[in-house]
Amino acid sequence: MDLIPSERAVLHIIRALMLESNSRAHRVTALRARWPVLHVQAYEGGYCGLIAKRLIQLSPDRNSFSVTNAGLACLSAR
Repeated sequence: MDLIPSERAVLHIIRALMLESNSRAHRVTALRARWPVLHVQAYEGGYCGLIAKRLIQLSPDRNSFSVTNAGLACLSAR
């Protein structure tokens, strides 16, 4: 799957979160806290792109997200 640079950057951060906690579900605030301040807008676009490509899925309250099977496959391919 072709990803734009901001999607790859967010996916890289998600990989780090998963390695730290061995969990597929994480708080959105934990992810956003790791975004560089100067690139928040680009990272937000990457995050929305990962949702649109169904690599991550938001919880109904939109406070957490989980990595889908397709997202795991994408992570293992990189």
